[in-house]
Formats: sequence, structure tokens, C-alpha cells
Amino acid sequence: MKNQCTFCFQCNLFKGKISLPEDVAIMYKYHYCLSQTEKWKQCKRYTFENINGYCPDFVMPNSLLTIDQIWQRTQQEYALQH
Repeated sequence: MKNQCTFCFQCNLFKGKISLPEDVAIMYKYHYCLSQTEKWKQCKRYTFENINGYCPDFVMPNSLLTIDQIWQRTQQEYALQH
């Protein structure tokens, strides 16, 4: 598909590795990942991945968190794990 997200095949949400109700996962995939109108460029997962090279699983395409807030939460979770 010409206009699909460039990260969709490495994205855990697209690959079904994030636990979501099936209808929600399908809506995200078609609304963002496979959008012919390039809606994926507005996806928070795409934006974070594009900047940082990965995206944590707690981030949803329509997240209201800023990129800085996502980064801070990612750093806090990493610190708690180590």
C-alpha cells in the first residue's frame, strides 16, 4: 500500500502485540497505519518512533501526551526496572 505508515511492520500495535480490544486495534490500524490520507503522520507512535527510533507500548496513536511527556514516562519506567 502506497500511503501506509513506514513503521507499521515494526510497530507492536500493528503487529498485534499490544493488548487491545479487537475493534479498537482494527480502528487504529485502518485510521492511522493504513490511511490513504496519510493520517499516520499524525500518529503519536509514528512521531515518537521517528524521533527516538522506538516507541513504548503505552503510547497509542491518538495519545494526548506530548513527546516530552512520553519521553519522561519512558525514562521513569526504565529507572524503575533497573
